[in-house]
Amino acid sequence: MIEHIRITPDKCKACRRCEVACIAAHHNMTFKEAMKHRDTLVSRVQVVKAEGLKTSVRCHQCADAPCCNICPTGALKQDGEGRISMDESLCVACEMCIKACPYGTISMDTAECASHDSAGCEAGKPVAVRCDMCYAWRMENGKKITACMEACPVRALYLVEADGSILEMPAPVKKPVAEKPQEVTGGEAPKPA
Repeated sequence: MIEHIRITPDKCKACRRCEVACIAAHHNMTFKEAMKHRDTLVSRVQVVKAEGLKTSVRCHQCADAPCCNICPTGALKQDGEGRISMDESLCVACEMCIKACPYGTISMDTAECASHDSAGCEAGKPVAVRCDMCYAWRMENGKKITACMEACPVRALYLVEADGSILEMPAPVKKPVAEKPQEVTGGEAPKPA
């Protein structure tokens, strides 16, 4: 089994925080900065709303990935463990991977040249992008979960690890509410007991 993200669609509110978090993680921005650029930068996850359905979609990390099989330059490749990686320097923006993806989860963006496979990458050139499970972001930040999982306010996303175990975003810890002093509204002050 390949590590991948799943969603509980009936929990999703289509708030698009997962999209903004994805932009922030892949463009080295804060969430607030990514909010300002969400209409110009490409998210690797997309929120879909249809009658009676709200969900987010991303790369399904296919076992025999059609995008890798069709890529004419080897920019998209799948290792022996099933992990898909992208070498932006080899991408020629032919869009064949977009057409091959059965889930429609590959988009075109401009190269950032931030990945470890990007030697010789030309910043700003068009490249295909897809969910990469936030591998670089998770390593840099010491996280086990992805940026989209962390941003989801209803905890609709969960990570299925290679061994089949499930990682969920922990429930938020509620701060204890301090008791407010009782206010006296008109009339006499309460008499001590």
